[in-house]
Amino acid sequence: MRKLIPLFISSVVLTSAQLLGQTQKTDSIPMVNIQIEVDGTKISISTPDIRKISEKDLDEIVRNITQNAQKFAIRSEKMLNRIHELPDQDLRVVRQSDSLIARLQSVLDSSMSITIKSKNNWKRALDKHFEQFDLQLQNLDRELSQLESIVGVPHAANDAPEITIEMPGFKIQKDSVTIMKFPKSSNRSATAFHFSTGINQLGDNSVLDADLLRSWTFSIGVHGFRRFSPNSPAGLLYGLQYRWTAFGLNTDTRVAVTPTGTEFQIDPNSTATRSRLRSQSLEAPMLFVLSSRRGYTRHLYFGLGVFGGWRFANSTYVRDLTGANNMERNTITKASYHVNPLYAGARAILGFKGFTATASYEFNSYFRSQANLPNMPLMSLTIGVDLDD
Repeated sequence: MRKLIPLFISSVVLTSAQLLGQTQKTDSIPMVNIQIEVDGTKISISTPDIRKISEKDLDEIVRNITQNAQKFAIRSEKMLNRIHELPDQDLRVVRQSDSLIARLQSVLDSSMSITIKSKNNWKRALDKHFEQFDLQLQNLDRELSQLESIVGVPHAANDAPEITIEMPGFKIQKDSVTIMKFPKSSNRSATAFHFSTGINQLGDNSVLDADLLRSWTFSIGVHGFRRFSPNSPAGLLYGLQYRWTAFGLNTDTRVAVTPTGTEFQIDPNSTATRSRLRSQSLEAPMLFVLSSRRGYTRHLYFGLGVFGGWRFANSTYVRDLTGANNMERNTITKASYHVNPLYAGARAILGFKGFTATASYEFNSYFRSQANLPNMPLMSLTIGVDLDD
Protein backbone atom coordinates (compact mmCIF):
# COMPACT_ATOMS: atom_id res chain seq x y z
CA MET A 1 0.00 0.00 0.00
CA ARG A 2 1.39 3.35 -1.00
CA LYS A 3 2.03 5.87 1.75
CA LEU A 4 0.00 9.06 1.24
CA ILE A 5 1.33 12.40 2.40
CA PRO A 6 -0.96 14.02 5.04
CA LEU A 7 -1.94 17.27 3.34
CA PHE A 8 -5.50 17.83 4.48
CA ILE A 9 -5.78 21.37 5.76
CA SER A 10 -8.27 22.35 8.44
CA SER A 11 -6.55 25.26 10.15
CA VAL A 12 -3.66 27.67 9.83
CA VAL A 13 -1.98 28.79 13.06
CA LEU A 14 1.03 31.05 13.48
CA THR A 15 2.67 29.43 16.48
CA SER A 16 5.61 31.70 17.30
CA ALA A 17 8.37 33.97 16.04
CA GLN A 18 11.57 34.29 18.03
CA LEU A 19 14.73 36.22 17.47
CA LEU A 20 17.65 34.10 16.34
CA GLY A 21 21.02 34.41 18.03
CA GLN A 22 19.68 35.50 21.41
CA THR A 23 22.67 33.92 23.18
CA GLN A 24 25.21 35.85 21.13
CA LYS A 25 25.10 39.51 20.21
CA THR A 26 26.42 40.48 16.80
CA ASP A 27 26.49 43.61 14.68
CA SER A 28 24.37 41.96 11.98
CA ILE A 29 20.65 42.51 11.57
CA PRO A 30 18.84 40.07 13.88
CA MET A 31 16.66 37.60 11.99
CA VAL A 32 13.24 36.35 12.98
CA ASN A 33 12.02 32.82 12.35
CA ILE A 34 8.27 32.46 11.81
CA GLN A 35 6.65 29.03 11.82
CA ILE A 36 3.21 28.38 10.36
CA GLU A 37 1.72 25.01 11.28
CA VAL A 38 -0.62 23.40 8.74
CA ASP A 39 -2.02 20.21 10.27
CA GLY A 40 1.36 19.25 11.67
CA THR A 41 3.33 20.41 8.64
CA LYS A 42 5.50 23.39 9.58
CA ILE A 43 6.25 26.14 7.10
CA SER A 44 9.27 28.16 8.22
CA ILE A 45 10.29 31.59 6.99
CA SER A 46 13.28 33.62 8.15
CA THR A 47 12.75 37.37 7.92
CA PRO A 48 14.72 40.50 8.91
CA ASP A 49 14.42 42.38 12.18
CA ILE A 50 10.76 42.30 13.27
CA ARG A 51 11.00 45.95 14.31
CA LYS A 52 11.64 46.94 10.70
CA ILE A 53 8.68 45.13 9.16
CA SER A 54 5.38 46.94 9.07
CA GLU A 55 2.20 45.26 10.27
CA LYS A 56 0.83 45.29 6.73
CA ASP A 57 3.95 43.68 5.24
CA LEU A 58 4.09 40.95 7.87
CA ASP A 59 0.40 40.33 7.36
CA GLU A 60 0.98 39.89 3.62
CA ILE A 61 3.91 37.52 4.19
CA VAL A 62 1.77 35.16 6.26
CA ARG A 63 -1.17 35.43 3.87
CA ASN A 64 1.02 34.77 0.82
CA ILE A 65 2.55 31.65 2.38
CA THR A 66 -0.73 30.19 3.66
CA GLN A 67 -2.57 30.82 0.39
CA ASN A 68 0.12 29.11 -1.69
CA ALA A 69 0.50 26.27 0.82
CA GLN A 70 -3.21 25.50 0.72
CA LYS A 71 -3.42 25.77 -3.07
CA PHE A 72 -0.45 23.47 -3.65
CA ALA A 73 -1.65 21.04 -0.98
CA ILE A 74 -4.96 20.60 -2.79
CA ARG A 75 -3.17 20.02 -6.11
CA SER A 76 -0.76 17.54 -4.50
CA GLU A 77 -3.60 15.66 -2.84
CA LYS A 78 -5.34 15.28 -6.20
CA MET A 79 -2.13 13.96 -7.74
CA LEU A 80 -1.73 11.42 -4.94
CA ASN A 81 -5.30 10.22 -5.45
CA ARG A 82 -4.60 9.78 -9.17
CA ILE A 83 -1.44 7.80 -8.40
CA HIS A 84 -3.41 5.61 -6.00
CA GLU A 85 -5.91 4.81 -8.79
CA LEU A 86 -3.18 3.45 -11.09
CA PRO A 87 -3.20 -0.34 -11.48
CA ASP A 88 -0.56 -2.10 -9.39
CA GLN A 89 -0.27 -5.37 -11.34
CA ASP A 90 2.63 -4.06 -13.43
CA LEU A 91 5.85 -3.72 -11.41
CA ARG A 92 7.12 -1.03 -13.77
CA VAL A 93 4.02 1.09 -13.10
CA VAL A 94 4.42 0.53 -9.35
CA ARG A 95 8.06 1.64 -9.45
CA GLN A 96 7.18 4.77 -11.44
CA SER A 97 4.31 5.50 -9.05
CA ASP A 98 6.59 5.16 -6.03
CA SER A 99 9.15 7.40 -7.73
CA LEU A 100 6.49 10.07 -8.35
CA ILE A 101 5.40 9.91 -4.69
CA ALA A 102 8.97 10.23 -3.43
CA ARG A 103 9.72 13.18 -5.70
CA LEU A 104 6.45 14.83 -4.77
CA GLN A 105 7.34 14.39 -1.10
CA SER A 106 10.75 15.99 -1.76
CA VAL A 107 9.18 18.95 -3.57
CA LEU A 108 6.71 19.52 -0.75
CA ASP A 109 9.43 19.35 1.90
CA SER A 110 11.67 21.82 0.08
CA SER A 111 8.80 24.28 -0.35
CA MET A 112 8.15 24.49 3.38
CA SER A 113 11.28 26.49 4.21
CA ILE A 114 11.87 30.02 2.92
CA THR A 115 14.68 32.45 3.77
CA ILE A 116 14.47 36.17 3.00
CA LYS A 117 17.69 38.06 3.64
CA SER A 118 16.43 41.58 2.98
CA LYS A 119 13.14 43.13 3.99
CA ASN A 120 13.05 45.03 0.68
CA ASN A 121 12.78 41.99 -1.60
CA TRP A 122 10.54 39.60 0.31
CA LYS A 123 7.68 39.87 -2.21
CA ARG A 124 9.95 39.01 -5.11
CA ALA A 125 11.57 36.21 -3.11
CA LEU A 126 8.22 34.64 -2.22
CA ASP A 127 6.95 34.90 -5.80
CA LYS A 128 10.12 33.31 -7.16
CA HIS A 129 10.03 30.54 -4.56
CA PHE A 130 6.45 29.54 -5.30
CA GLU A 131 6.92 29.90 -9.06
CA GLN A 132 9.69 27.29 -8.87
CA PHE A 133 7.47 25.07 -6.73
CA ASP A 134 4.61 25.44 -9.19
CA LEU A 135 6.89 24.55 -12.10
CA GLN A 136 8.06 21.39 -10.31
CA LEU A 137 4.46 20.35 -9.67
CA GLN A 138 3.60 20.94 -13.33
CA ASN A 139 6.48 18.69 -14.43
CA LEU A 140 5.34 15.94 -12.06
CA ASP A 141 1.78 16.34 -13.28
CA ARG A 142 2.89 15.90 -16.91
CA GLU A 143 4.78 12.72 -16.03
CA LEU A 144 1.73 11.41 -14.21
CA SER A 145 -0.50 12.21 -17.20
CA GLN A 146 1.87 10.32 -19.50
CA LEU A 147 1.84 7.33 -17.15
CA GLU A 148 -1.97 7.42 -17.03
CA SER A 149 -2.07 7.51 -20.82
CA ILE A 150 0.23 4.47 -21.03
CA VAL A 151 -1.87 2.35 -18.65
CA GLY A 152 -5.16 3.63 -20.11
CA VAL A 153 -6.46 5.54 -17.10
CA PRO A 154 -8.52 8.58 -18.23
CA HIS A 155 -7.94 11.86 -16.48
CA ALA A 156 -9.64 15.22 -16.96
CA ALA A 157 -7.55 18.27 -16.02
CA ASN A 158 -9.04 20.17 -13.14
CA ASP A 159 -7.16 23.14 -11.78
CA ALA A 160 -7.31 23.83 -8.07
CA PRO A 161 -9.87 26.48 -7.18
CA GLU A 162 -8.90 29.88 -5.86
CA ILE A 163 -8.71 29.99 -2.08
CA THR A 164 -9.68 32.85 0.18
CA ILE A 165 -7.84 32.67 3.49
CA GLU A 166 -9.63 33.68 6.66
CA MET A 167 -6.47 33.89 8.73
CA PRO A 168 -6.68 33.90 12.53
CA GLY A 169 -5.10 36.54 14.71
CA PHE A 170 -1.59 35.85 15.85
CA LYS A 171 1.15 37.01 18.23
CA ILE A 172 4.81 37.54 17.55
CA GLN A 173 7.31 37.37 20.38
CA LYS A 174 10.01 39.95 19.73
CA ASP A 175 12.07 39.14 22.80
CA SER A 176 11.60 37.64 26.24
CA VAL A 177 9.60 40.63 27.50
CA THR A 178 7.71 42.37 24.71
CA ILE A 179 4.67 40.86 23.01
CA MET A 180 3.51 42.51 19.77
CA LYS A 181 -0.08 41.66 18.91
CA PHE A 182 -1.46 42.16 15.42
CA PRO A 183 -5.14 42.16 14.35
CA LYS A 184 -6.73 39.52 12.16
CA SER A 185 -5.85 39.74 8.50
CA SER A 186 -9.44 38.79 7.63
CA ASN A 187 -10.59 41.96 9.34
CA ARG A 188 -13.37 43.21 7.07
CA SER A 189 -14.74 45.48 9.76
CA ALA A 190 -13.48 48.00 12.28
CA THR A 191 -15.00 49.91 15.18
CA ALA A 192 -13.87 53.42 16.09
CA PHE A 193 -14.49 55.90 18.89
CA HIS A 194 -15.54 59.19 17.29
CA PHE A 195 -15.13 62.74 18.55
CA SER A 196 -15.37 65.96 16.53
CA THR A 197 -15.92 69.66 17.05
CA GLY A 198 -16.39 72.60 14.71
CA ILE A 199 -18.55 75.55 13.64
CA ASN A 200 -22.14 76.00 12.40
CA GLN A 201 -23.93 78.38 10.14
CA LEU A 202 -27.70 78.58 9.80
CA GLY A 203 -28.84 79.58 6.34
CA ASP A 204 -27.45 82.94 5.25
CA ASN A 205 -27.20 84.00 8.93
CA SER A 206 -29.22 87.17 8.28
CA VAL A 207 -32.05 86.19 10.66
CA LEU A 208 -30.01 85.04 13.66
CA ASP A 209 -27.03 87.33 13.04
CA ALA A 210 -25.05 84.70 14.94
CA ASP A 211 -21.36 84.97 15.71
CA LEU A 212 -19.69 82.23 13.66
CA LEU A 213 -16.87 81.67 16.16
CA ARG A 214 -19.38 81.17 18.99
CA SER A 215 -21.70 78.97 16.90
CA TRP A 216 -20.07 75.66 17.57
CA THR A 217 -20.92 71.97 17.57
CA PHE A 218 -19.39 68.80 18.91
CA SER A 219 -20.29 65.15 18.64
CA ILE A 220 -19.19 61.97 20.37
CA GLY A 221 -20.11 58.39 19.54
CA VAL A 222 -19.12 55.13 17.88
CA HIS A 223 -18.46 54.52 14.19
CA GLY A 224 -18.31 51.18 12.45
CA PHE A 225 -16.74 50.37 9.10
CA ARG A 226 -17.20 47.25 7.00
CA ARG A 227 -15.50 46.47 3.71
CA PHE A 228 -17.45 44.99 0.81
CA SER A 229 -14.87 42.18 0.62
CA PRO A 230 -11.73 41.32 2.64
CA ASN A 231 -9.41 43.05 0.15
CA SER A 232 -11.76 45.76 -1.09
CA PRO A 233 -10.68 49.41 -0.63
CA ALA A 234 -14.34 50.40 -0.31
CA GLY A 235 -16.89 49.88 2.42
CA LEU A 236 -19.69 51.40 4.48
CA LEU A 237 -19.25 53.67 7.48
CA TYR A 238 -22.14 53.75 9.93
CA GLY A 239 -22.66 54.63 13.56
CA LEU A 240 -24.51 56.47 16.29
CA GLN A 241 -23.42 59.71 17.93
CA TYR A 242 -24.60 62.38 20.32
CA ARG A 243 -24.46 65.91 18.91
CA TRP A 244 -24.56 69.29 20.63
CA THR A 245 -25.28 72.41 18.56
CA ALA A 246 -25.15 76.03 19.71
CA PHE A 247 -25.59 79.42 17.99
CA GLY A 248 -23.89 82.48 19.49
CA LEU A 249 -26.45 85.30 19.35
CA ASN A 250 -25.92 88.99 20.04
CA THR A 251 -25.95 89.68 23.78
CA ASP A 252 -29.17 91.75 23.49
CA THR A 253 -31.02 89.09 21.44
CA ARG A 254 -33.60 86.81 23.05
CA VAL A 255 -35.48 83.90 21.44
CA ALA A 256 -39.20 83.71 22.22
CA VAL A 257 -42.16 81.60 21.12
CA THR A 258 -45.19 83.77 20.29
CA PRO A 259 -48.62 83.01 18.76
CA THR A 260 -47.18 84.02 15.40
CA GLY A 261 -44.12 81.79 15.56
CA THR A 262 -40.53 82.04 16.76
CA GLU A 263 -39.15 85.56 17.23
CA PHE A 264 -35.69 86.97 17.86
CA GLN A 265 -36.40 89.96 20.11
CA ILE A 266 -34.03 92.78 21.07
CA ASP A 267 -33.77 93.71 24.76
CA PRO A 268 -32.49 97.33 24.98
CA ASN A 269 -31.82 96.97 28.75
CA SER A 270 -29.81 93.79 28.39
CA THR A 271 -26.79 93.36 30.66
CA ALA A 272 -26.02 89.92 29.23
CA THR A 273 -22.53 88.84 28.35
CA ARG A 274 -23.66 85.74 26.48
CA SER A 275 -26.77 84.56 24.61
CA ARG A 276 -27.17 81.23 22.82
CA LEU A 277 -29.72 79.01 21.12
CA ARG A 278 -28.85 75.36 21.73
CA SER A 279 -30.05 71.90 20.75
CA GLN A 280 -29.11 68.29 21.44
CA SER A 281 -29.65 65.37 19.09
CA LEU A 282 -28.88 61.76 18.28
CA GLU A 283 -27.44 61.21 14.82
CA ALA A 284 -26.79 58.21 12.57
CA PRO A 285 -24.45 58.53 9.54
CA MET A 286 -24.23 56.14 6.59
CA LEU A 287 -21.37 56.83 4.19
CA PHE A 288 -19.62 55.11 1.30
CA VAL A 289 -15.90 55.17 2.15
CA LEU A 290 -12.74 54.52 0.17
CA SER A 291 -9.83 53.56 2.40
CA SER A 292 -6.24 52.90 1.37
CA ARG A 293 -5.61 50.41 4.19
CA ARG A 294 -7.38 47.88 6.40
CA GLY A 295 -9.15 49.35 9.43
CA TYR A 296 -10.13 52.52 7.51
CA THR A 297 -8.30 54.87 9.92
CA ARG A 298 -4.84 53.44 9.27
CA HIS A 299 -4.00 55.77 6.38
CA LEU A 300 -5.96 57.96 3.94
CA TYR A 301 -9.73 57.63 3.61
CA PHE A 302 -12.54 59.57 1.93
CA GLY A 303 -16.29 59.19 2.23
CA LEU A 304 -19.59 60.51 0.91
CA GLY A 305 -23.06 59.73 2.17
CA VAL A 306 -26.06 60.78 4.20
CA PHE A 307 -27.03 61.16 7.82
CA GLY A 308 -30.20 61.54 9.81
CA GLY A 309 -31.01 62.62 13.33
CA TRP A 310 -33.52 63.45 16.03
CA ARG A 311 -33.34 66.66 18.10
CA PHE A 312 -34.73 65.82 21.50
CA ALA A 313 -33.88 68.98 23.47
CA ASN A 314 -33.82 72.70 22.63
CA SER A 315 -33.03 75.58 24.97
CA THR A 316 -31.69 79.12 25.26
CA TYR A 317 -28.86 80.17 27.54
CA VAL A 318 -28.33 83.73 28.81
CA ARG A 319 -25.58 84.88 31.16
CA ASP A 320 -26.02 88.42 32.51
CA LEU A 321 -24.94 90.68 35.38
CA THR A 322 -27.36 91.58 38.16
CA GLY A 323 -27.33 93.63 41.37
CA ALA A 324 -24.99 96.30 42.62
CA ASN A 325 -22.12 93.86 43.11
CA ASN A 326 -22.27 92.67 39.48
CA MET A 327 -23.13 89.06 40.27
CA GLU A 328 -23.51 86.72 37.32
CA ARG A 329 -26.79 84.94 36.64
CA ASN A 330 -27.27 82.06 34.20
CA THR A 331 -30.76 81.57 32.78
CA ILE A 332 -31.65 78.39 30.85
CA THR A 333 -35.06 78.21 29.19
CA LYS A 334 -36.24 74.95 27.63
CA ALA A 335 -38.82 75.06 24.84
CA SER A 336 -39.42 73.67 21.38
CA TYR A 337 -38.87 77.05 19.64
CA HIS A 338 -40.45 75.29 16.65
CA VAL A 339 -37.13 73.61 15.89
CA ASN A 340 -37.43 70.70 13.48
CA PRO A 341 -37.10 67.50 15.57
CA LEU A 342 -36.16 65.31 12.58
CA TYR A 343 -33.52 66.13 10.04
CA ALA A 344 -31.43 64.56 7.28
CA GLY A 345 -28.57 65.69 5.13
CA ALA A 346 -25.46 64.95 3.09
CA ARG A 347 -21.98 64.53 4.50
CA ALA A 348 -18.42 64.28 3.22
CA ILE A 349 -15.38 63.20 5.21
CA LEU A 350 -11.66 63.28 4.52
CA GLY A 351 -9.31 61.60 6.95
CA PHE A 352 -5.71 60.65 7.48
CA LYS A 353 -4.60 58.23 10.21
CA GLY A 354 -7.66 58.90 12.34
CA PHE A 355 -7.79 62.70 11.98
CA THR A 356 -10.96 63.61 10.10
CA ALA A 357 -12.41 66.74 8.49
CA THR A 358 -16.18 66.61 7.95
CA ALA A 359 -18.58 68.87 6.03
CA SER A 360 -22.34 68.45 6.60
CA TYR A 361 -25.41 70.02 5.00
CA GLU A 362 -29.00 69.42 6.14
CA PHE A 363 -31.67 69.15 3.47
CA ASN A 364 -34.54 70.52 5.54
CA SER A 365 -34.83 73.82 7.41
CA TYR A 366 -33.64 74.03 11.02
CA PHE A 367 -37.03 75.53 12.00
CA ARG A 368 -40.46 74.11 11.17
CA SER A 369 -42.99 76.05 9.11
CA GLN A 370 -44.84 77.04 12.34
CA ALA A 371 -41.90 79.27 13.21
CA ASN A 372 -42.75 81.59 10.28
CA LEU A 373 -39.05 81.96 9.50
CA PRO A 374 -37.19 81.66 6.18
CA ASN A 375 -35.83 78.32 5.07
CA MET A 376 -32.56 77.97 7.00
CA PRO A 377 -30.68 74.68 6.51
CA LEU A 378 -27.90 73.96 8.96
CA MET A 379 -24.34 73.69 7.65
CA SER A 380 -21.34 72.65 9.71
CA LEU A 381 -17.63 72.07 9.32
CA THR A 382 -15.81 69.98 11.93
CA ILE A 383 -12.49 68.37 12.65
CA GLY A 384 -12.09 65.33 14.85
CA VAL A 385 -10.57 61.94 15.49
CA ASP A 386 -11.67 58.36 14.88
CA LEU A 387 -9.73 55.93 17.07
CA ASP A 388 -10.23 52.34 15.95
CA ASP A 389 -9.39 49.14 17.80
